[in-house]
Amino acid sequence: MRTYTYICKNHPAEFATFAEQLKADEYNLGTTWQDYLSGKWVKLNTKQKAFREAHPEATPEEVWNQQIEEYVRTLVEAKADKLNEIDTFDNSSEVNGFIVEINGEEVEGWFTAAERSNHRASIDAAKLLNVETISLYLGNTAFTLPTITAERILAQIQLYADQCYIVTKQHKAAVEALDSVEAVDSYDYYEGYPEKLRFEL
Repeated sequence: MRTYTYICKNHPAEFATFAEQLKADEYNLGTTWQDYLSGKWVKLNTKQKAFREAHPEATPEEVWNQQIEEYVRTLVEAKADKLNEIDTFDNSSEVNGFIVEINGEEVEGWFTAAERSNHRASIDAAKLLNVETISLYLGNTAFTLPTITAERILAQIQLYADQCYIVTKQHKAAVEALDSVEAVDSYDYYEGYPEKLRFEL
């Protein structure tokens, strides 16, 4: 049975198929793409209808032109993706981490900026009160060490964090300066980060 397919911008599905052709006295009919854009009902020709049947997910414009629009990432989108990747890497354990060897057992973890600030305050208090040792937690592992040693370790961790921050900022600036999607996609942001710190207690 022959059917007739129309496109209408104001129709919920934008496509509608009827057993008979629509009548001009009942519908606001048109014949061009501009008519469709203005809200009129426009009948698809035989080739357009066949294209629609072969590509049910196609948009009205793709059906009208009988061509699927290929998605092309823009430079702005590529940069946004790469900057998100850099942020993810910068916040991962690949960067944020150090290793402590305690009695021959290695424990890996990280002190966030807030944790470093808290430890700094604890160390300052211990020094002021002449407390010779202090306990720190790395994850669920506690370790006690001389206050002066804890101060030195915390300073090294802070310096490491600062260096990583600078490298991340440099990578982001380098990505922003690139002028093609290909260059952005191939940019290597793993380079330049300092080697993870290792402490033996």
